[in-house]
Amino acid sequence: MRAARFGLSFAVRVPTMFSVDGTAISSANLRGLADLWLDGATPSDADLRAAKSLAAKMAAFEGIRPFSSVVQQLVDCVSQPDFKIEKVRELIEADPALAARIMRVANSAAYRAWEACDSVPKALLRIGATNVCELAMAISAMNFFKDLDGVGKKIRDHSAGTAAVARELALRVGRVGASPKLFLAALLHDVGKLLLIQTGDAGYAALAGENPAPNSLHLKEQAQRGYDHAILGGQVLLSWNLPEPIPQIVACHHQPKTVPRAFAISRSIDLLRVADCVDWLLEQGHDANSPHVRKLARSPDGTRAGLSVADLVNLWDDLRAVRSDALSVFK
Repeated sequence: MRAARFGLSFAVRVPTMFSVDGTAISSANLRGLADLWLDGATPSDADLRAAKSLAAKMAAFEGIRPFSSVVQQLVDCVSQPDFKIEKVRELIEADPALAARIMRVANSAAYRAWEACDSVPKALLRIGATNVCELAMAISAMNFFKDLDGVGKKIRDHSAGTAAVARELALRVGRVGASPKLFLAALLHDVGKLLLIQTGDAGYAALAGENPAPNSLHLKEQAQRGYDHAILGGQVLLSWNLPEPIPQIVACHHQPKTVPRAFAISRSIDLLRVADCVDWLLEQGHDANSPHVRKLARSPDGTRAGLSVADLVNLWDDLRAVRSDALSVFK
């Protein structure tokens, strides 16, 4: 059974009281799901209906594991407390396509590639063995959705750009230790959108493909379904065994609420929300003098993240550069 962590309650398997699409869930389980988008209040009937709907959607993706055998072996390897770095290198080199992608990330602007990284061992040194494993998981998950026509490409590009921007922001505000997990959470923050598109809902695909402004699409999702792509994505990433706090950051990136979370989780969510907006503004062609940039820095997210107007304005060209580089790395 999974316990609540950082103020978040995630789904657990408990004795049956309901059945959703053949999946057994209890009232306690539904309440745990409903807690994801509450501030500690008692779930209402509407909240429980939304949780039941989310449970049904989760059932559709429960068996999906978008990871190659190499990635699964990597996960098993680094989960051992005494894993050998040489074994990690051997596994990565056994998949040339994965090795090439990891090398591209290691040489990207997001990882401050002043010096060329020309081997897997150097990539492991630059990124870290555990972070490389998690990056491999994220790459596999993104590749899983590469055939979703133009909408999938838009979401992939936005995710890659947001990840690079989030990592750069984390470095600039002194959150170096949080940057690897934040990069991966940002890379996967919209995986819930891709999952919803995969259900064949043409209306949703069209809606997601409109490239709506940040913090707008999830409101329509909540009105229609009772939950949003963020909560769905966090739940699925948890079921895929993505390490903490990645699922938690993804699940909460559209609810910047005052809930009892660890400080590091809260600040990562704030940085992801700022990066989400920065990527959209850059995609729309806004420059550093745009009033939207100043508004973002002065927003609650920007303030909590530790960014001033001067910080964001001065960083703008660097953020544009790391975003552009990320789009080429993950294309």
